[in-house]
Amino acid sequence: MERQLEDLKRLLLALPPKQIIGFRDRFRDQLGAAFRWDLWGAAYIIAGGCSNDGFVYFRNWLISMGQHVFQKALEDPESLAEAADTPGVEDVFFEEFAYVPAEAYEDATGHELPPYTENIQQLPTGAPWSSAGDDLKRRFPKLWARYHRSS
Repeated sequence: MERQLEDLKRLLLALPPKQIIGFRDRFRDQLGAAFRWDLWGAAYIIAGGCSNDGFVYFRNWLISMGQHVFQKALEDPESLAEAADTPGVEDVFFEEFAYVPAEAYEDATGHELPPYTENIQQLPTGAPWSSAGDDLKRRFPKLWARYHRSS
């Protein structure tokens, strides 16, 4: 993860400041696209729990895994078992990944990254799940079988 942070910062520093802002904005768009109850349920099962902040860090990680993994997860959240268990994956929470554009922009310009101009989506899309009962087990049987510690 540390190497990935360094590589991303190096790549962003090679861009003009406007493109760093563009990367940040595209990153935010992808965070919004992944702000879904089904992905939160998958994260909850994989990690053995997932708070509001944890789900932001999970979505950071999901984006950091690349377009193929991201798109596959949007199509089928249960595909995340493969991504989470990929050799070399240290964690499914990657808080620091979201900070790189701001750090790169500040290093490149000496100024803070301008704020977003739009409000952030407040609620996940899709059908909410419950950690009580068998809701998660029923909705995500493959993930449940793989990660749940006490069936």
